[in-house]
Amino acid sequence: MTAIRRSGSLPDNRPALGRRPFLGLLGSLGLTAALDPLPALASTTGGLESAAVGYILFEPDSGTVLESRAADTPFIPASVAKLPTVAAALALLGPDHRFTTRLLATGPLTGGVLRGDLILQGGGDPALATEGLVQLLGGLAAAGLRRVEGRFLYDTALLPDLAEIDAGQPWAAPYNTGVGALSLNYNRALLNWRRGGAGPEVLTVADAGRLPLDSVAVRPLAGSRGFPLLPDGADRWLMAPPAAGEAAGAWVPVARPGLAAASLFRRLAGDAGIALPLPEVGRAPAGAAILAALDSLPLNELARGLLRHSNNLSAEVIGLAASKRLDPSAATLDRSAALLQGWLTRQPMEKGGQAAGQGAGWRGLRLANHSGLGTGSRATPRQMAALLRAGGPALWELLPGEEDGKALPSGVHAKTGTLAYVKGLAGLLTAGSGRQLGFVLFIADPARRAALDAALDRRVTAVPAEARGWAAAARRVQDETLGRWVATY
Repeated sequence: MTAIRRSGSLPDNRPALGRRPFLGLLGSLGLTAALDPLPALASTTGGLESAAVGYILFEPDSGTVLESRAADTPFIPASVAKLPTVAAALALLGPDHRFTTRLLATGPLTGGVLRGDLILQGGGDPALATEGLVQLLGGLAAAGLRRVEGRFLYDTALLPDLAEIDAGQPWAAPYNTGVGALSLNYNRALLNWRRGGAGPEVLTVADAGRLPLDSVAVRPLAGSRGFPLLPDGADRWLMAPPAAGEAAGAWVPVARPGLAAASLFRRLAGDAGIALPLPEVGRAPAGAAILAALDSLPLNELARGLLRHSNNLSAEVIGLAASKRLDPSAATLDRSAALLQGWLTRQPMEKGGQAAGQGAGWRGLRLANHSGLGTGSRATPRQMAALLRAGGPALWELLPGEEDGKALPSGVHAKTGTLAYVKGLAGLLTAGSGRQLGFVLFIADPARRAALDAALDRRVTAVPAEARGWAAAARRVQDETLGRWVATY
């Protein structure tokens, strides 16, 4: 067997949340809260006249609250919900946990011929890319395999196979991908028309380059009917040609990532002189021999990238893997997220040994999935502050210092969350005095968001111009609030 491990290693320890007992977070935050709302946040709130604003500023170690406004009002957290996902995963799986993709054989390998089935088995690696498949193929070459007499199977049984994350998103939204144990290049495909009119073609894209993706199909759309890109079945697309001679492209989600990974592996194997049958879904039998294995980066490094780039697929796969430690039968994102939420809110308090979830402190909290995509999740600023504190230093050290590729104010490291008419930010800041403080800030316009959801047309991918303007105004309020906190404390 050829074992391949990506760089990076950590000691083998699985700490409690934050490497310390779960504190009485809601109790400490609630008992010391200063609940008087502040005056208007800013004079330049154009477009935010009907917005709701809630926040809490606190000391991360003690939980002492310095300022709060609407701290017990539920908000849609958007991608801020990735913070409890990472906190729970680090505690349940350990920061050194790796996800392993394997090539297995069900028969003997003699004289370069495998007299049995070859199985590509997914281990839940959210960052598996073309380069990883090439490395696994090198393991086959090292084992001397040249031909397979049996079937070529792909095994995704470790995690549920889901065609999308949230049914309330546009069909072509590339951030609403399929989820499963076997992923490829973040489960996105590029539909491409080349200059001169050649195409359309389907490509999977990685650092190793662009390669055809045989499991996804696209054909020209005769007459756009107002929508240049439409679904035509699972991983089947209709795309309007660009203007004569022009190039055009569009990213789309992959709904069957296991098949996509197996299809690309088959193509790569063929290029290396190993002819494989068409891939079929299957399950590896007990005792199958390991021909090659590829380990992912350690969880804490995957989580760092997840929080920086806000990758939904990574959050869902990591969350599913963590919840399997609590209930291996969980088959939906909603159930899996509920398991992690319940586990987080039941951890013992530092004082008195009571459960942090007892009483009204967690009432109304709902994590509908692991990424925060969609409008099904709810959390108050106080609840999210408690969950942020729950992660402790193991989580805090992974917080990014940027938002959508732009640097946050100096000394601010936080996770952002953004949907149309929803804005959130939660993390740590260093005040002008050098004092480190924790904060959660939510800005939302519930009426406008509800109207947008009521008018959902899954063919539409563009964000309304009004919502983009609202987001810019919310960002200004966010930056002014952060700047005031830094200057005041």
